[in-house]
Amino acid sequence: MPAPFRVIAHRGASAYAPENTIPAFERAVALGAEEVELDVRFSADERIIVFHDDSLDRKTSVSGRVRDYSSDTLLRIDIGRWFDRTHPDLEERFEVCPLVSLEQVFETLGRRVRYHIELKGWEDLLALRVLQEIDRFGLRDRVTVTSFSKRPLVQLRSLDSEIPICFLLRDAADAIRTAEFRPGLAGLDVLQVQEYWIDEAARAGFQQVGIRAADVRPRSLARAAARSLEVRAWGVRDESDLIHVARLGAVGATVDWPDRAFAALRQLERDSGR
Repeated sequence: MPAPFRVIAHRGASAYAPENTIPAFERAVALGAEEVELDVRFSADERIIVFHDDSLDRKTSVSGRVRDYSSDTLLRIDIGRWFDRTHPDLEERFEVCPLVSLEQVFETLGRRVRYHIELKGWEDLLALRVLQEIDRFGLRDRVTVTSFSKRPLVQLRSLDSEIPICFLLRDAADAIRTAEFRPGLAGLDVLQVQEYWIDEAARAGFQQVGIRAADVRPRSLARAAARSLEVRAWGVRDESDLIHVARLGAVGATVDWPDRAFAALRQLERDSGR
């Protein structure tokens, strides 16, 4: 296991507070996380909003795409009631918890954390605008940019030759279907698909690939290492997933519950020392 294994709070401490909000990021810091992951996309007026889904329907009382609303409207929309409904066993309630912009996150957290910023959608200007916000706050040394799509990451690399980039590889169910790589994937199994994407990431000058925890295998890790790429995991369901990727040599993982992750890693370290 690499030391130290990087615990990245997924959308903040999203098991305990509404995802991608200031309370979730603050809770992550309070639980000891030094790195947070967040999702960004454009509003109608091209302000960078921190929100995962393309549509507002599932997690708010508003219908429609994030891209169709102005930032003034979006930053008044509540995600707390959705969280309360989906986490009924938690004592703390978040009846009103608004969406936030990337600017607000940077203003609030500053240099207290490292940011893993996932680019959402296919907006050609999003990579540039995110880079401009990073530079405006002087956070270039505190950011890794990620995406499941190669295109915006290639755009970002053309704009900046050094900022760390993590190419997120799709899970086993998605891997064969993705249109972006369909011509090169015909007839390949999941591990071969991973190797294809790892090679693509290396050719593009990225530093890291992200693999779903359940799909992490020694062969893919060896392929990545041979191409000077790190592997970090996503889609960690529980402590067993976390221990699996840590033992295999991933450099870190995104988790909804950083406190549980730290406890599991401490136990793994104790067990390894026996």
